[in-house]
Amino acid sequence: MPRTTRRLILGSILGTPFVARAQGAWRPSRPIRLVVPFAPGGLTDILARAVADRLTPVFGQPVVVENRAGAGGNLAAEAVARAAPDGHALLVATQGIIAINKAMFARLSYDPDEDFTAIAMLAQQPNLLVVSPRALPDVTTLAELIAKAKATPGGMPYGSNGVGSFTHLSMELLRASAGLEMTHVPYRGSAPLLTDMVAGTIPVAFDGLATSAPQVGPGGALRAIAVTSARRFRAMPNVPAVAETLEGFDASPWYGIFAQSKLEAPVLAALEAGFRQVLESPEWAALLEQRQADAMPQGREALAPLMARERRVWRDAVARSGARAD
Repeated sequence: MPRTTRRLILGSILGTPFVARAQGAWRPSRPIRLVVPFAPGGLTDILARAVADRLTPVFGQPVVVENRAGAGGNLAAEAVARAAPDGHALLVATQGIIAINKAMFARLSYDPDEDFTAIAMLAQQPNLLVVSPRALPDVTTLAELIAKAKATPGGMPYGSNGVGSFTHLSMELLRASAGLEMTHVPYRGSAPLLTDMVAGTIPVAFDGLATSAPQVGPGGALRAIAVTSARRFRAMPNVPAVAETLEGFDASPWYGIFAQSKLEAPVLAALEAGFRQVLESPEWAALLEQRQADAMPQGREALAPLMARERRVWRDAVARSGARAD
């Protein structure tokens, strides 16, 4: 009997997925840590715990989530960058750590470009471009918003979740794409921002789906005029993408898995294969549909050009905004 056939049969008997067992050059020897840069409860943490549960049987070792919040994600990134380069510590990251912080902070104890390699993407979920009907009763499309903003003396004000936040930088991308002059009004989070938008104090903002969606449904106090994904979001098919008006616009938060770049090739290959087995499964697709999130490409080859694009786009946005975290 051929060796490959024997391995397949043995893997089936033992109940161990063949993709994991086939990585003969490397298997984890102890639990794998997924280091999350946020406190428990948010979407990043939820997705990390969901994938960890599903990876444990794949790798034959526990996969555990470790929350290290603080410093804009830098504490988590530093912990993984300084860990032993043996594949047992992985970073769960968003654009903040990988694409933005290097431009926001004067000094970092790690280099996001050199220290990390994207091996998998858990999901992406677009933000919403939301307007206040009280402030802008006649604006129902992005084209109308752009025309209104260009006609506003001194620049239309817009709100964000804070200086240098993802929603702030997303509006910088939109301003640059549309050639707009606007005035930034930062808030400390979504709740006070949305309160002022409902009152009509702030006319427009980008905001997260989880916080703004309840306000934009039937009878809601706010109006969603666009999503930040490259195409329409399946959960809100009647809301256009910004890219339908401003070609090439794509500013959706994503949630990725990053390994140390200095890991040996067999280790990276084994980790990538294990994540791919989970993230390309029907079970994971069902979870993303439940969480109103979209799947993304998997693997280092597919993700390398995406990471290069994200670093360029978001660091340009930081430069235009003048935001600093020091």
